[in-house]
This record gives sequence, C-alpha cells and structure tokens, in this order.
Amino acid sequence: MTFRNFLGAALALAALGSPLPAIADETAYQTLGRWSVAVVTNDGKFAYCTADVDNGKVQLRLATTGNAWRVGVPYYENKKKVAGFYGFGDAAEQADFKPTGEGWAFLDIDGDQLNAFRTLPSFSINLDRGLQNWKLAGAGGAIDKAIACARAKGVKTAAAASQTPGSGRGCPPPGKHRSQNSARPVTVTFYNGSKRPVDIYWIGFDGQWKKYHTLGPDKNVDQKTYATHPWVATNARGDCYKDVFMPDAGAGPENNNFQIWFD
Repeated sequence: MTFRNFLGAALALAALGSPLPAIADETAYQTLGRWSVAVVTNDGKFAYCTADVDNGKVQLRLATTGNAWRVGVPYYENKKKVAGFYGFGDAAEQADFKPTGEGWAFLDIDGDQLNAFRTLPSFSINLDRGLQNWKLAGAGGAIDKAIACARAKGVKTAAAASQTPGSGRGCPPPGKHRSQNSARPVTVTFYNGSKRPVDIYWIGFDGQWKKYHTLGPDKNVDQKTYATHPWVATNARGDCYKDVFMPDAGAGPENNNFQIWFD
C-alpha cells in the first residue's frame, strides 16, 4: 500500500478528549542544521533524548533512552492508542501510535527502521493532522548525537553547549517564542547589510532554533514560511539582530523584507 492510495480515505477519529498538560521538561542539547537534539526529563530525572526536525507544519521526533527507539509527532487527545499510517518514501504501513499524555504519540521502531532514517530520503506519517512528510537529510548525524546524549544522560559537554544558539546579546529569552500552526503561507526575504556573515534561524514548534541559512555580506535569500513562524538572525558572536522577525501573510512584499544591519 502507498500513501497515494490511502490519501482519499480519512482516518476514523473518536470523540476528542480533554488535552493533558505537559509534565515533561525539555532542554536544548545541540543543533545540527535543521535537526535539533533535546533532553527530556520527568521530575528532574533523565527520561530520554530526542532528534527532532520540522517540515514547517509538524515536528517529527525520534526518541531514545539509549536502548529503545520510538518515532512520534505532537498529539494532544486523551486516548490509549490511535491508528495511523507511516512509511519511508511512498511506502505505508498501518500501526497503532501510543499517546504519552505529554503532547506526543509514539511508535516503537527497531534497528532496521532506525537505519532507514539514516539512509532513506524521506519519512511520512498520517495521523490526526493528515499526511505529513519530512526530508531526512542530516538524520544520521542527529541520531548519533541523540545516542551520545542518552549515554551521557543528557549532560552537555562543553562543545555541545557552545554550539547552542540564542545566548548572545539581544536574543529573546529561551521559550519566549515558538511557531504555531498556520495555514497562511508567506514568502519572506532576508538581506544581510552587515560587513560579516550572519546566520538565519527558524524557531520551531518546540521553541528550539533550527539553522536555515548563512548569508554573506550584501546577500539575500527568499524563504517560504508561514504566518506565526518566528525567525532570528545572529552574528558570529551569537548576538541577535532585534528580537524576532515575524512574517505577515496579509502584508505586501515590502513588509516581509527583513534587513539585517549589524555594526
């Protein structure tokens, strides 16, 4: 069965339960391109490490305790299990995902499936938010870092800590901004008017920063995004230019042209 064959068939959903508040705490561990690694704790105790990536709408999470692995997406209904589809490329299999009560629904995966994340180009899940597809470029490095994170029980090394963005002057406090679901696409332009390169980050649904571009002096780039998705620009010292850039789907191109001028 392929995703194309079942797209016309809707998944049967039971009545919505009351959303459960998250009881787990997440701490950024390291960012690797569009992937981010985080540590999840419960009541201050290590629970697992994650390798996360976004497709601009929904976050995909690979989670490991150091031994077992799971794959999941955000899910807020109060159920014991929920039927969905998953697969690599166009392949699709049906499976029951298990909600955690902490805002996620997970599926256990084995070693062969984990290796497929390293070698195959894309992965898809069809759950309560419809068919979602993620490109897997860079997954291997993120998986390796999540393994190292789990072995260390989430304790950062100095090298990992130094690569975590968002700690420079002018940067928003951690967790202040995060992307929200939006069906309003918009294209923004980033222009670097500074004399040195700048890095452009998207703030994901989890509040973590994902690097998208490095812009040289007098360079610009167009980026497709959505309203309610914040972006940040930093210099080599990690300082932020202003607070965040917020796209405006109802405005013209001139109001979505973000210029960066570091001294």
